[in-house]
This record gives sequence, structure tokens and C-alpha cells, in this order.
Amino acid sequence: MKMSKVALGLVTALTGLAVAPTVLANPVEGFEYHGYFRAGVLMSAENDFKRSNFAGQKETLGRLGIEADNNFSAQFANTWTWDEDKSFKINLGFGTIDEEAGISTSAEAKGAGIDNGYVEFTGMSSSGVVWGGGREYGKVDNYIFMTDFFYSDMSGIGAGIVRYEIGESLWDLAYIASDRSDSEFDRWNDDSAVIGNNTTNLNNLLHALHIGVSYGDVRLSALVKGMPDNWDKEGNEWAESGFDLTFTYTMHSFFGLPGNGDSKLIVQGGKGLGAGNLLGGTITGYNAYGPGSLAQGQHNDWGDAGDATYLITHLEDDDTSGRVLLWGRYTFDNGLSLFPSVQGQYNHMAEGDARAESDYNYWVSAMVRPTMPISEYFYLQGELGYVYNNWGGSSWTQSKFTIAPTFIMATPYGVAPEIRFLASYLPESWTNEVDQPDGSTKLESDFIVGIQADVWW
Repeated sequence: MKMSKVALGLVTALTGLAVAPTVLANPVEGFEYHGYFRAGVLMSAENDFKRSNFAGQKETLGRLGIEADNNFSAQFANTWTWDEDKSFKINLGFGTIDEEAGISTSAEAKGAGIDNGYVEFTGMSSSGVVWGGGREYGKVDNYIFMTDFFYSDMSGIGAGIVRYEIGESLWDLAYIASDRSDSEFDRWNDDSAVIGNNTTNLNNLLHALHIGVSYGDVRLSALVKGMPDNWDKEGNEWAESGFDLTFTYTMHSFFGLPGNGDSKLIVQGGKGLGAGNLLGGTITGYNAYGPGSLAQGQHNDWGDAGDATYLITHLEDDDTSGRVLLWGRYTFDNGLSLFPSVQGQYNHMAEGDARAESDYNYWVSAMVRPTMPISEYFYLQGELGYVYNNWGGSSWTQSKFTIAPTFIMATPYGVAPEIRFLASYLPESWTNEVDQPDGSTKLESDFIVGIQADVWW
């Protein structure tokens, strides 16, 4: 895969770089291969042990034992280095792209597509790394692994610089564009907007400017957004601008307690296009379905108007949201570890919001994952989770209890593949919705069992 002298010379000529031939003769090449997969099957006792659908939201209850979909992804990168401190890297990533690929238990090939494609330049500036292309931006470091909660997802296509040094601080700056990838939203429609049947402005770009700074254990991040002619199918006009802020404090202890632990405090707030499900993010599938405003996300009872990707930009100028997350790890001397997470989000819906049954909604959740090593290759883990939802005074709850005997192969390379046997009990499960005599529905209990293999490298 080494670049030939002819090709490298052509690149040099086209970019106008003057590089000595003796340097070009021996470029240094570095190859990286990273990936993740989660492959398993969950079965519902209430459905005669047929395949289980999603029983609850993993970001609030914890992912263990209710993560019904599978995920396969691989990231490839190659770096060319010359003149000591100058290099460029090409990153290309692939991942599953459709629901059936994620749910199917077949061993047949899964549907996949490119999810990252960007370049990085090192040495172009006095410090930091310049990048451009399409990438998952602002996700990896803003992540709670027990819940699969990306509380910041600013992915899209753009350009920027990361880890630029000013004194003892590190700065990130980026422009990111995002829009919907659903073919239902015709991005090339040029019909005039007609009230009641507007199709012209359903897939406009969301422009976002990001600036972040890290100083010691504190990080501040700001995202300013604009979306021209943010209309819906019915001709309603939604917010065309907004912003959000994220504050992160990393503690090298379990919330100040002595012993072996670590923890984080995250506080987020946003307005307009920085509120609801866009708090901390851009237009992505994850943000559409992840925790946010109860007036967004997926609403099957709303018909076509309840699609999560359709609702994600439906925010008023004065809509505001705040989110707080606390999570960490504490390990006792006997090896028992506890991984708790507490989080919640409050959303104020401005007067005139077309979906507003009330001017507020909020949710609060807590979960904990205990893990106990039994031997070098086997340990017990489990999860307890609870979430409380309130929309204008109407409330509902959900809880989860999971146990997962797990085989693990810890390696000196930082890779630790796992094979888990899963059993979860949910007193109010999405998989067991029962019609009531008054015409309403009620969630009743279900018992979910399954197996799962999981590894990242």
C-alpha cells in the first residue's frame, strides 16, 4: 500500500509543496485497524421466546440485556509521515446501515456502508491536527458505555482543527453540516412551498460551528447552529437558529470519596436548535432516537408525523433544555466494581409549539452495573435501571433488572472480548403492550433472555 514516488511527486506538484527528493524517497507509512461488533439474540418469554423487540430505552435503563440490535463497524487509517513532524492520515470507516442488518440473526452478509471518510494533517499548524471530510465528531470522548449514551454527537461533513495548544489549554474549532439521509426527504425538490403540502424545505442543511476548550480536568464546548427555512410538511415554520453549551468536569475519584474510583459531571443547556433532541448535537440518527424531549423521538401513535428523524428539527426559537449527567466507577478491594449513572433532562416548550400538550416535559433516570470477578476468565455482572417521565403532569415509569454471567478474555493489548448470557425482567416492557377496556394501553411485564458477543479493538 506504499505510495509510489511518481504518485507522491504528482501530489507534491498539484499542491505546490517544495519537498526535497531525498525526503520523498522514504516516506514512513503507518496502518491502523480499529473496530467494534456486538452480535447477539434476545428472546421474549411473553412472545413464546420469539425474537424480542426493544424492551426499553437503553440510554436511561442501561443497555445490558435489552440491546436488541446488532452492530458491526470497522475503521481503517493510514498515515504517511515525512520531515519528522509532518504527516497526513486517511481515515475510512464502515458500519451496518439498516435495521434488518442489525436485527437479523442470520450468518449471511449484512448491509454496510461508509460511516467515516476524512483526512487529517499534522504539521500544517504550529500545533493541533487539521481535518476535513465526513466523520463522527465529538462522540468518542462524550460517552457513557453502560448506557451507550452519547451525550454529544456533532457528526456531519465539515472541517476543523483539534487539540490546538494555547498556553496550557487545548482548543477545538470546526464547521459541520448535517441533514437527513432518509430518501423520503427529497433534497432536490424545487416546488414552491404550499401550506398543507410543503416538500421544498424538508431537508435543508443544518449549519453548525463548534468551539471547545480543555484546561486540566475541565472542558467547555459550544455549538452554534443555523438552518434556513426550517419548515415541516404542513408548512409550519420552526426555529432557524440556536445554540447549546456543554460543561464537563472529570474527577480522579468517585465523587470525592477515597479509594479506587473515577467519575464525571456533565451539565448541558441549549435554546432553539440547541434544545430537545438537538441538545449537544447535529442531525444524526442517534440524536433522533436518543434521549431528549418527550415531544420528539419516535411516536408511533402520531402516524407519519411521529417519525423521529422528521421531528428532530421541530423546535421553537424559545424552546430551552437543560441536561445533567453523573457517572463513574468505584472498585472495592475484593474486586467488586460498581458503574452508576444518573441523568435527567428538562425541556421547556415555547407557546405556539404545534405539538405542545403542555409547556414542559422532563425525564430522570438512574442505573448501576455491578461486576464481580469469579475467576480469570469468568465474572458476574448485572444492571438495575429506573426512569421517570413527566409530560405536563402526566407521568409514567419503567424499570429493569438484568443478570449476565460473562466469559471474558482480558489481553495485554487492551482488548477484552466478552461472551454474555443475559436474563432481564422488566415490570413494564415495551414488548408487552396490552389493550385496556377503556381503549388505552398498558405496559405489562416481560422476561427477556439471550446471548451476546461483544468486543472492541
